[in-house]
Amino acid sequence: MRVSFVVPTRNQAPFLRRCLDSCLAQGIADAEVLVRDGLSTDGTQEILASYGDRVRWVSKRDSGQAQAVNEGIREARGEVVAWINSDDCYDGPGVVARALAAFERDPALDLAYGEALVVDVEGRPIRPFARREVATARDVLLAPTGPSQPATFFRRALFLEAGGLREDLHYALDYDLWLRLFARARKVERLPFTVARMTFHAGAKSVAAMGTQIAEAVALKRAFARGLRLSPLERLRLEAGIASLRLYRVAVRSGLWRGA
Repeated sequence: MRVSFVVPTRNQAPFLRRCLDSCLAQGIADAEVLVRDGLSTDGTQEILASYGDRVRWVSKRDSGQAQAVNEGIREARGEVVAWINSDDCYDGPGVVARALAAFERDPALDLAYGEALVVDVEGRPIRPFARREVATARDVLLAPTGPSQPATFFRRALFLEAGGLREDLHYALDYDLWLRLFARARKVERLPFTVARMTFHAGAKSVAAMGTQIAEAVALKRAFARGLRLSPLERLRLEAGIASLRLYRVAVRSGLWRGA
């Protein structure tokens, strides 16, 4: 089964090689690595060129991460997509092959997600990404967040059927996608192993614009909830999840917590 690694990037040269090397280290013979660069000015193109034909890349102006990912996935030839941002990487060789094995075992499996670690700029572990068991869109809604984005894999056909990423969102675009993919997926599987490493650094959108990201996520939660009949307990869980996001922001801003 072919996998397409889709990597959006802009001005993340310090992390890019680690990300690309982790994709290539998976050792999947028919995999492809597709990079969409938003006209970086930090030497990114030179790094990409150094990989020769092992990486297919384009550097051009775009409207943001969502457009870059959408274009990469539309061009992809793999049945399964591994969307990983350029400041993240995989936990080690073989983890993606283990994820692909789940899709091969079950032709009805549309989406699988594993565990992730939050790491510093040197790649040293800080803590595990919050573990949450989610199987449906309702679960994603009621949890504070969805699964770790770089530790999640989905069929390209499901992504296209769902309409791809919303290009008017710039911060909670993955959370919106999870709500729509989980609603359409025939089957979802949680992978019981660590798949990816998410880098905590000052330039990450989830750090630099944390307030905006949380505001987008809360707006999405409320909009999606309007289409469901939530029980009083579920409404309480929804509000508790929103409150935990806001508390998380306070903890990170005060230095009590290193997030991602």
